[in-house]
Amino acid sequence: MSLLSPDQLGIALFPQRLVLVRSSGGLRRRLVHKESLAFAPAETGIPAWQAATDALAEKVSPAALPRAHVKLILSNHFVHYLVIPWRDGLSNQEEHWAYARHCFERVHGGGAAQWKLRLCSDTPGEPRLACAVEPALIEALRTHLGPLGRRYRSLQPHLMASFNSCRAHIGKGPTWLVVAEPGLLCLALLQDGCWHSINRVKVGADWINELPRLLEREACLLDCATPCLDVVLIAPDATRPLVLPAGKWRFTTPSPALLPGMNSGVDAPFSIALAA
Repeated sequence: MSLLSPDQLGIALFPQRLVLVRSSGGLRRRLVHKESLAFAPAETGIPAWQAATDALAEKVSPAALPRAHVKLILSNHFVHYLVIPWRDGLSNQEEHWAYARHCFERVHGGGAAQWKLRLCSDTPGEPRLACAVEPALIEALRTHLGPLGRRYRSLQPHLMASFNSCRAHIGKGPTWLVVAEPGLLCLALLQDGCWHSINRVKVGADWINELPRLLEREACLLDCATPCLDVVLIAPDATRPLVLPAGKWRFTTPSPALLPGMNSGVDAPFSIALAA
């Protein structure tokens, strides 16, 4: 194999499973291996991500991944999100970071002071999406993936990977982006390419029929002046084909990005790791 086209390994971490997809072939990538590894959730009193990082340590090592570049997706269960409103008068990046941290602490309490933050976009006047992760999780990932050196290429929240994959389906008008995982929905409102709100909601197995009510509630809480009926739904784990509830909502469900030979009806859950 050419050194110019090393294997790619995409990994998605969830509270009760790892999803791994390894591919090769440069621009025309082909599937080498796919795997979904289930495990018991973390015990009470143990961080929810602990079981996932323990499983990751058993699956990923420099010896097992010669010349493979590794990219990681974090479940939305492990990431806190907040839309940071633009504030005039902040003169530099340090002040923007301090303001973002203040916003997290105001919403989540003093424990958020230690979280690792990332800010998206820096367009003047626009709200910014901020992501926060517990520092112990970041350190665990460094411990397990650090030996890979530069082959550990990126770490990205599931919400951001989903947004990047469906950006073409989000127009200038107000649009709901809903990213579904087992037990959790992320509901974000965007307009003109800007983030206006985001909320994580715990849900049950019948979430797809609960979704219209949840969207109505979010819209009421935001007191939206302009009704938003367009919904881009990313639900790789949902049973195929998706049976969406009838009503006023205009749902778009982009096809998952898969490698040649993969089947959307069976392999959609693996698209999460491919988005890495």
